[in-house]
Amino acid sequence: MDKVVSYVCDICKENLSSRQTPQNIYCRVSSLESSFLCAECSTPFSMGYEVTEREQSSYACEECDKVFYSKKRLRYHSYEHSNAWPYQCKQCGKGFGTKSLLNCHMPKHSDERHYKCDICHSNFKFKRGLAFHMNIHDDQKSFRCQQCDKIFPSESRLEQHMIKHSDKKPQKCDICPSTFKYKKGLIAHMNIHDEQNPFICEQCNKIFYSKSNLKLHMNVHSEERPFECNICNATFKRKFHLKCHKKQHVEDGD
Repeated sequence: MDKVVSYVCDICKENLSSRQTPQNIYCRVSSLESSFLCAECSTPFSMGYEVTEREQSSYACEECDKVFYSKKRLRYHSYEHSNAWPYQCKQCGKGFGTKSLLNCHMPKHSDERHYKCDICHSNFKFKRGLAFHMNIHDDQKSFRCQQCDKIFPSESRLEQHMIKHSDKKPQKCDICPSTFKYKKGLIAHMNIHDEQNPFICEQCNKIFYSKSNLKLHMNVHSEERPFECNICNATFKRKFHLKCHKKQHVEDGD
């Protein structure tokens, strides 16, 4: 069967690179005229990439039945089951299939930020972080929220932000009816269902899903009232209670 061939321009190829497309092969093409039509944005171009579909392979993992497009990818995946990583970070223990991936990971443990924006002087640990950031300074490429005008460096960041403006909570707990907007909220919540949960109040045995929530709860067992109203000098244990109290002053016309 003949391979399916299409073409993409440089800009769309850059956007595709942020997504995993291992089923495609990209080859550089050029012409004296704009004789290629981009399959993504329908714009004619003279320099870009020819896209062909990679032949499907049958490299399946015997542990979880995931299928990969090469023996190498299957081998790297197998380390996730065996934990026999050939390269391992000495600081956090995370494993990697290649030395280059380990080297890319190491800046996470450093405060150095070598990649600098020439426009606003923001600094980044990784080159891809700077590349995403530059979209903010490009009016043709900026990902702006239509509800609050906040700008994001990538479409995926904008999509993640839009959840804030929605009542949807797609992340659901399999154990209790709790739902969350973000996956990180669900992950933190799962500590409640973990018998080894470290966030337990030693005074009342109440369980919390994060260290910050436990710390906030400890105010209940304390006589300290650090939040003071600047209008009537009333004090509160929690900032939220002070905020509610101040609203009462506004309603009363103080």
